[in-house]
Amino acid sequence: MRFIIGLLLGLGIGFAASLLLAPEKGRRQREAEPPGDEGFGEDHDTMAGLRRAMQGLQEQVQDAWKEARQAADEAEKEMRARYERTVSKRRR
Repeated sequence: MRFIIGLLLGLGIGFAASLLLAPEKGRRQREAEPPGDEGFGEDHDTMAGLRRAMQGLQEQVQDAWKEARQAADEAEKEMRARYERTVSKRRR
């Protein structure tokens, strides 16, 4: 039990320290960069890539859904036409 409590305390302290010291690291790195250098600093949006990927995936899913709906409509029309042909043959 003491091991688990110590482990949780250690993880909590480490997490808090990483959150508190992370902005300092970014500030020091920006000061070291020459002015006008627009490299990949600490200020870029880390979720932008994920958002773009999710938008692309959403567009692909919507396109696939639209194509599937069109294919289902065409298949239904063909089945109805085939049914009408077979029903009209039986009535003769």
